[in-house]
Amino acid sequence: MIVDRRTLTMGMLAAAAVPAFARAKAASPYPDMAQWHTDTPPEREGMAPGPNGAVYYRVYGKPGGIPVVVLHGGPAAGEIYMRPYAGLATDRQVVLYDQTGCGRSARPKDLTMYTPDSYVSELEMLRDHLGFSQMALLGHSWGGFLGPLYATAYPKRVKALVLAGSATSTQDFTEASHRWMREFGASAVATVARHAADPERSDPAYDALMIAYYQRHMLRIDPWPAFFNEGGEALVANPVYIHLNGPSEIDFSGTLKDLDISLTLASIPVPTLVTCGEFDEVPAWVGNKIVKLMPNARLSVFKNASHMAHIEYPREVIGTTSRFLRGV
Repeated sequence: MIVDRRTLTMGMLAAAAVPAFARAKAASPYPDMAQWHTDTPPEREGMAPGPNGAVYYRVYGKPGGIPVVVLHGGPAAGEIYMRPYAGLATDRQVVLYDQTGCGRSARPKDLTMYTPDSYVSELEMLRDHLGFSQMALLGHSWGGFLGPLYATAYPKRVKALVLAGSATSTQDFTEASHRWMREFGASAVATVARHAADPERSDPAYDALMIAYYQRHMLRIDPWPAFFNEGGEALVANPVYIHLNGPSEIDFSGTLKDLDISLTLASIPVPTLVTCGEFDEVPAWVGNKIVKLMPNARLSVFKNASHMAHIEYPREVIGTTSRFLRGV
């Protein structure tokens, strides 16, 4: 069995034994699960029109401060794993939605319909449907690319950005993963190279390495929570993810493999909070690349956290993000 990120996200192999890399097992304690807001009902939910079909959304909280629209990653991971950010809805509205191609939103079979431009248009139609004159955008991973792309297309609509676990390009993800792999030792680097040369060959050593890698750098709590696995179960067979990203984030092969938003970032003046985990797939050196490009950005790094810092340490992540938003 070939193990990629989305197989792991399902949780199918997360409990498997990984004796060769046991030292890399999860290192973060479980938080208070109420902070994940998986059972918190939204104030309302509905469907908005979009260029690729209907878009499912959930609105938390009451009108107050600048509303926050949360952009999930993947691409095509769905809103469910981002629900801890509903904790921001104490003094403002927070909107979570499924980008088309996943979750409860429309899923056109024509994969050429899924492009950065179509996702930008989709977000603009959602904003118009919700009646927001301005909003803050909070993008995680792929969502951290979508937010800046929207901000350049509709600059008057964006009051602030939060870019969580994101990068200036997909190549940042690739370089970061290879740097982390080197910390596993020469045998791990050789295992990755062997798999890249023949990805269809079954390789238990590679499978074990990938499990250990994602337990260290994607989600460091054990076992992975049910809502996270639920999103992974939907994603693992999703052709939209494969089309856009390819089967692995170690080496991108989908249509977004050459995505680079460096020039886009440099043109965005709004206040921006860049966040990442200490052990994130895209750690502080990647976050600093974003900050150096943007005229009004700063970086916060969450100690002992990984790519899913908002699941591992929701109190710290929501607190830091909320303080930033109150200052906008």
